[in-house]
Amino acid sequence: MRKMIYVLSFIAVVLFVIIAFDLSNVNTQKDTESTNVDNMPAKTIKLKYGHIDVLQDSINISEPKLDSGGFSRIEVCDKNSGKFIEAYGVKEEPLNVSGFTNKASKVTIYKERKDYSAVVRLYVVLTVYSDSLRQIKSIDKTYWEKADDGDWQLKNPHAAAISTTGVFPSKEIEASGTATIEMKANIFTVGLLNKSGFNVFQSGENGYYIRKTVELGFRYSLD
Repeated sequence: MRKMIYVLSFIAVVLFVIIAFDLSNVNTQKDTESTNVDNMPAKTIKLKYGHIDVLQDSINISEPKLDSGGFSRIEVCDKNSGKFIEAYGVKEEPLNVSGFTNKASKVTIYKERKDYSAVVRLYVVLTVYSDSLRQIKSIDKTYWEKADDGDWQLKNPHAAAISTTGVFPSKEIEASGTATIEMKANIFTVGLLNKSGFNVFQSGENGYYIRKTVELGFRYSLD
């Protein structure tokens, strides 16, 4: 009887050590995963007059091309699938400011994303002075825009931008905003759109009406 008690006690101790070791490994793995996410290296998107850092891995960044609006445009795609993720564009136009001839410009930057067939852009417009040091003098406007001619609507747009130092002139700004995409769907497309994050808010004989709230943001730094 005493021998049996000894054997059972020994087995219990061994099981306790194994469980404790496994839990330690799980916690270590979680800590490592969290650290890897926190320390994910930023990839720099070089725009014509500055840059934007993105915390995304496994991406391809295209060479800049001039789009139809006169913006220098760069697209970001998934490295494995080639799927479009987002795009950035920048355009600089001279400003006639007294005392700053050929030194003041309006710089417009956008970030673009696509949800199903809806393409949206978040814009920020800056006044930039190029004196002895190129600096952002002011943020003049932030806004959303529907960037395709599809049959959908952009609702409830909200956008804002700040200097990351809290003062002007500055070398960096941060823009962010939210907006809602609303479109009509039929019985064949509503399931696919639902998987893409759209929710039905109205239905009837004429089909389904769906919406999705999107968020965009970026930091733009002068070089």
